[in-house]
This record gives sequence, C-alpha cells and structure tokens, in this order.
Amino acid sequence: MHSAAGIEDRLFTPARIRLTAWYVSVLAAVLIVLGSALYLVVRQQLLNGIDNGVRLMAAKATEQWTSYDTIPDAPNSGPYTVNFLPILGTSSGTHLKSPTTDALHVDIASMEAAYTNPDGTDLRSSGSSGHRERVYSVRVTAPDRVAVIQVTRSTEPEHEALSKLLAGLLIGGAGGLVLAGVGGWWLAGKSLRPVRVAFNRQHAFVSDASHELRTPLAVIRANAEFLQQEQPENVEARDIVSETDRLSSLVDALLAVARDDDRGAKALHMRVDLAEVVEATVASFRTVTTDHELELTHATPNELMVMGDREQLRQVLVILLDNAVRYTPTGGRIHVQAREDGKEAVLTVHDTGIGIPEEALPRVFERFYRADDARNRQSGGVGLGLAIARELVTRHSGRITVTSTEGAVSTFTVRLPRETGQSRNAPAAVPSTRHLSGG
Repeated sequence: MHSAAGIEDRLFTPARIRLTAWYVSVLAAVLIVLGSALYLVVRQQLLNGIDNGVRLMAAKATEQWTSYDTIPDAPNSGPYTVNFLPILGTSSGTHLKSPTTDALHVDIASMEAAYTNPDGTDLRSSGSSGHRERVYSVRVTAPDRVAVIQVTRSTEPEHEALSKLLAGLLIGGAGGLVLAGVGGWWLAGKSLRPVRVAFNRQHAFVSDASHELRTPLAVIRANAEFLQQEQPENVEARDIVSETDRLSSLVDALLAVARDDDRGAKALHMRVDLAEVVEATVASFRTVTTDHELELTHATPNELMVMGDREQLRQVLVILLDNAVRYTPTGGRIHVQAREDGKEAVLTVHDTGIGIPEEALPRVFERFYRADDARNRQSGGVGLGLAIARELVTRHSGRITVTSTEGAVSTFTVRLPRETGQSRNAPAAVPSTRHLSGG
C-alpha cells in the first residue's frame, strides 16, 4: 500500500509557504504605507503646532516691545523663552548688542539671519538629541530703535512622543505580521485543502489503476506472443506485442511516479557500492544491447561508496541505459562510467545516438515531455523515465544533468555525495572495462 504523504508534502508545503509569504508581504506593505503616513502626519502636525506657537509668542513680544520706550523684561511663558537684542548704531555701522548673562538660549546665528534677511525672520531647529529646540527670530522696528526678538521652544516632548509612536508602530506591526503569518498559514492550508483532496484521489486512482492494469496487460501479451509463435508472419500479433510493451512501460512509469518514498527513507542511509551497481546493471543489459546490435562498455573503480538505496540507484541507471538503447541506432556505442570527483561520485552514460535538440535540453526531465512525439511513440517512450530518474537522484541529495549534440551524442551525468566516513579495504581504484557487443 502506498501513501501520497511524501509527494504531497513536496508539492504542497512549498506552495503553502509561498502563499503565506504573499499574505505577510502584502500586509507588511500595507502596514509600512499606513504607518509611515500616520507617523509623517503626526510629526508634521506637532511641528506645525510648535511653529505656530513660537510665531504667536514672537507677535506678543513684539507688541509688548513697541509699547515701551525701553526694552522690557522678556515675557517668558511656559515652554517658551523670549530674548531681546537691540541693534546699536556706531560710527562703523550697526550691529547686534552682545547678549548679557541674563539672556538665555540665545542663538546668535538665527538673530543675525533675521537681521539680514529681507523678510526679517528666521526659523530653524538647533541642538542635538536631548537639547533640541525650535528657534524663531524676527526683526522689529520702531521710530527710534531696532531690535531682534528671538523665541525658543524645546521640542524634546514632541520628539519623545514621536519616538513612542514609532516604537508602538514597529511593535504593533511586528505583532500584526506574526499574527498574519499564523493566520496566513492556516488560510493557505484551508485554500489548498480541496486541491490536496483532489491530488490524493488522483494519486490513489493512478496507483490502483496501474496495479489493476498489470494483470490484463500480461495476459494480452502472453496471448499475443502465443499467436505470434503460431503465426510468425502475423503483423497484427507483432503490433499487439509492441503496443502491449509500450502500455506496460507506461503503467510501470505511472506506478513509479505515484509511489511514495516514505518506505525508502531508511534505505537512503545505507552504504551502497555504486561500482557494483554499475557492474550488475550493465551485465543485465547484455541481452538488450545484443538484440539491438549495440556495443556497451563500462569503466568502474574497485569500489565507490555512496549513501542511498541500491534498488533506486539501479533504477536510475536502468532508465538512462534504456533511454540510450532506444535512441542509439544499430551499430552505435554506449559507455557507462563511475568515478570519483572530490567528495562526489560521478556516474555518466554516454551514447552515440540521435542526440537531443538544443531547445529541448532544459525540458527533458519534465514529466511526459517528449521532444518528438512520433519518435517516442515508435520507440515506446512515454516521457516519464527521465523525470523519475531526476526524482530518485534528488532523493539522494544529488543532481542529474545532460549535454547533447543533435544527431551525434548525448551524455547524462549523475553526481552523488560520496561516502567517505569509513576507510576502504579494497585497493586503489583501477578502472576495468568490459565490452558487451551485439551481433
């Protein structure tokens, strides 16, 4: 009995993660926009309130100053500090009177700017963190005197309020994103539930149908072979055998795709001699290559250990060899090699077949993809073998690639992590080559 748990997790968990990430990303973008807008609006309102306050205080001070013949005491009130500096006339010109020790929080640069600016005002911020102020200076004139009035106001309360607002927005936003992540994960799972149900039903159907089809196909093939033996010239019987083989291949491929890899999880941690797998698999293809009049050679070291499942690794090589046999014309050559490459074990299958078009190379490992439907139907291919090979190699933390020249050669390369945790008892690897030729 095969379950779909492993395949289902590989298919739906990444999709669920992506959906959750989209939920969180969209909410994060909304929170950033709204939070930034709120912070900027509040900040602008607070600054506008401060600016309006210093201007209003400066207007009151100006009115008070014009009502006296001499400079009055500064009308300091609450958070505001007001200073008067008269402009003195001398033989060298006019200048601001130096402030006395009673004049507090005087910003001479602002006063000089107000005195020289055409509009007679200057508004600026000064100080650093902990002593930040808003400074407003205005030039005032009377018939017999000129002075500069400066109003300062600490902005620390507003900056403290803005800091608290920013901290609240950040904490609230982070909390909202965490909740969005939890909720998004739940919603993504709920959204994918109908798809998972449909997938499980399809998986069960493919698995059950594949099992059920094996017996009638075997019966059909046996009857067709019997008929072919009785009537060797019967073209219809030969076609029945050929089509039955193609259907059997399709059924086996569908069953392999539907099969879950949970049962092989423990086997993937077994030490396997890849060289021995190559030797045994190549030997089993002796009859096949003889029937197709192909030359099959192989080169392996004495020992090449990897971690994995021996049967699955054998199936990868069988798929690659079967693919090479299908698309290598009579008289061609197929060479299998296993070797070490640093911390990797490398398995290559090279054939002098018809090659693969360059535009088809990126898609050869896709399920049911066939570069030439007519050619694959004639050879019995169903477009699943290489997809299964890639799946099996991926389970072993490896990778499979292909290089090809159309009309000339193709080379499939499998790279697997090499097992080096145990010292070898065998002598140094010396390639051995065997020729299995048809004819």
